[in-house]
Amino acid sequence: MNQVVIGMAGHIDHGKTSLVKALTGTNTDNLEEELRRGMTIDLGFAFLNDEITLIDVPGHEKFVKNMMAGASGIDGAILVIAADDGIMPQTKEHFEILNLLGIQNVIVALNKIDLADSEWIELVEMEIQDLLLEAGIDNSSIIHVSAIQNKGIDKLKTAIIELSQIIPSKSDNGIFRLPVDRVFTIQGFGTVVTGTVQSGSIKVGQEVEIIPGNIKVKVRGIQSHETKTNQVNLGDRAAINFQGLDKNSVKRGFQCTSIGYLLSTKEIGANITNLKNSKIEIKQNQRVRIHLGTQEVMARISILNKKLIHSGESASVIIKLEEPLVATMNDKFIIRRFSPVVTIGGGQVIDAHLCGKWSEKKEYIKSISKFTDDERIINIIQYQGVNPIDKKNINIKFGINGDLLKKKIAQFSEAKYINNKNETWLVTENQLGEVEHRIINILELFQKKNRLKPGALSEEIYQQIGGNKKFIENRLISLEGKKAIKRNGEFWSTINFEVQFSNEENKLYNIIITQLNKEGFQSSNLNDFSKTTGVIESELIPLIKIGEMKNEIIRLTETLMFTQNNFDLLKEKTISFLLKNKSISISEFKDIAETSRKYAVPLLEYFDRKKITYRDGNERKLLS
Repeated sequence: MNQVVIGMAGHIDHGKTSLVKALTGTNTDNLEEELRRGMTIDLGFAFLNDEITLIDVPGHEKFVKNMMAGASGIDGAILVIAADDGIMPQTKEHFEILNLLGIQNVIVALNKIDLADSEWIELVEMEIQDLLLEAGIDNSSIIHVSAIQNKGIDKLKTAIIELSQIIPSKSDNGIFRLPVDRVFTIQGFGTVVTGTVQSGSIKVGQEVEIIPGNIKVKVRGIQSHETKTNQVNLGDRAAINFQGLDKNSVKRGFQCTSIGYLLSTKEIGANITNLKNSKIEIKQNQRVRIHLGTQEVMARISILNKKLIHSGESASVIIKLEEPLVATMNDKFIIRRFSPVVTIGGGQVIDAHLCGKWSEKKEYIKSISKFTDDERIINIIQYQGVNPIDKKNINIKFGINGDLLKKKIAQFSEAKYINNKNETWLVTENQLGEVEHRIINILELFQKKNRLKPGALSEEIYQQIGGNKKFIENRLISLEGKKAIKRNGEFWSTINFEVQFSNEENKLYNIIITQLNKEGFQSSNLNDFSKTTGVIESELIPLIKIGEMKNEIIRLTETLMFTQNNFDLLKEKTISFLLKNKSISISEFKDIAETSRKYAVPLLEYFDRKKITYRDGNERKLLS
């Protein structure tokens, strides 16, 4: 059977703690102040059996934030209502919190039946039925009990066990995650944290990460249900002893997680809903309290598509947090008013790691807020455009195990992983198509504006398209492979692009070729060449580059360029010489090329690079 955590909820003094004691024999009020004041201030834990944990939460309005810390990890709830009081303010608030967190498995314990007559109890039951029906819960049991007189306790215990058996298995994100609700030290052992395992599992000896702070620590020991164990899994209550962890470096609200999956954030995109019967509007830039997991953080709400969120309404928002909050996609949270402190709504995280300008973030959240959870994954992937989600951020973006993510995106045929050397990107086919279309458009526009250039440099494409350079380079190579574009040395152009000379440009080009053929391998610098040909340097450069692209001109250095025709003749002469003499010296090559030693050396090195010759001491031999 799965481990199940049941939360006790209800107004102060309605008997939650006494019911837990009657059910388990455990008094969960163990703080000195709790015993002195006769009220629950912090969380209390007791075990109904080996599979069921009861969490006793405070009922007083001042301690609802502590109640939230307990409610974050529960699977079901016992709503405790005193028969003599009926439904009270914190009864409603606790019930609203349960609804906002999606807790639908609820038992009502109508306590203190010894203090009310049957007619009054009947009226209270009718009021409870209305409360349940309004929340859409129509299968909840109402159990009459008296904790003091031990009436109905066995029936309540049976109902809890039956409830635990129908609670569906929790959705597991495949990574270990435990929101911390208590921290203490044990002499001789060190720091211990407790919480409910929200996903995944952990074993003794494994290393985890404490966030915020990104502290990596090793698990020294684990207890669950007051028994030592080697491993805890999803749904378990756990007390974990960490090796060498300073007690002051962790507190309630922090999370213990698998390494590399979660980060703290100060800005989240979310969908939020105002309570159905709320009399309070959620206003633009309103300061609120955000309760997520076991953490409470002050924040301001930026509503993206309206100015006010009225009762029962929903909206997409960006929440600006005043201190770091540990969150990831699909986490649920509660919103409480800053002052006076009351629950006003709840929500679900869409993306916990926003980037870009404010206007970009707004459009992004509005765009992805309308999708279901699984649809949102594919749309988030596609939205990244030229900045695809990379290997480092795939886990952080979605907060789920890599294998589970692959299963989720497998239902979308357009999603794929691209592996490129040491890089991995998660993309969609549409995303790739859009990026490649942009590249081709950039090249076409560049060619119209730069008619005599052989193409655009990679850097010029990066500057116009922005985004991840390695990804753009990967797409250029992909387009080249599809024969949609071509590469000419360092230049990129569309596949059918050819430089078209005007009559005047053609004349100038022929002058350059004629002069280079005449010079052979006694080339001059651009300034001298300009004087010789009568063509100014600014007109020479693009024409020479076009000659290189057309494989008619070879430019080795700033002062050594020659025609392909001359090189082919030199190549024939050199090979012929080597076939007769087996090797050639620089001096012999210099004479064949009719050039100086200054140019003979780089020419021979070029022969080596072209795999025509190879160096053997101070001579060259033919590479057979």
